[in-house]
Amino acid sequence: MSSKGLKLLTLPLVIPVVSLGILTACAKDNIKAVTANGSSPSKPNVILDIKSQAGICPKTVGLWTISLVSEGGGEYTVVADTRPIANPARLVASSERFVEYEAILRESYASCIGSASSQEFRFYNFQFRNGKVYFRVDLPAIVNESVNGTPDVGITYKELAASRPYVRWKATE
Repeated sequence: MSSKGLKLLTLPLVIPVVSLGILTACAKDNIKAVTANGSSPSKPNVILDIKSQAGICPKTVGLWTISLVSEGGGEYTVVADTRPIANPARLVASSERFVEYEAILRESYASCIGSASSQEFRFYNFQFRNGKVYFRVDLPAIVNESVNGTPDVGITYKELAASRPYVRWKATE
């Protein structure tokens, strides 16, 4: 079997195992495991500051992110940690290149109007308004950045994991 064939066979096996690890971490609050970079899988590995415009807002919101990059593209997984600040999320809109979830904010944050995003993770953003938090994965922003033309970019999986938004997407040249 060629090296390329082995890579293609390995990727579908690795992604579900890694995803299962994230789901397990999301579902259990008492996990004590530590990842290779020293962070705990029970806590998000990306923390975004919430820019409050009005009302009482949480200070931060977290994401678990995993990138499996290979020659010619990659698979990316993100889980939004909305559970500490909101009730269970639900999928409200999606297409091949975007997905949006909403969750009713906990009573203490119901007045929050604000947003959270970062330049590094610009395709993931949170909006806080009308007593809800909206989490959106929007891939069109990265399509125009390809040097060699438009890559194949799309959402391959969207679901809830322990009542949290879970999205997997791909980008290949």
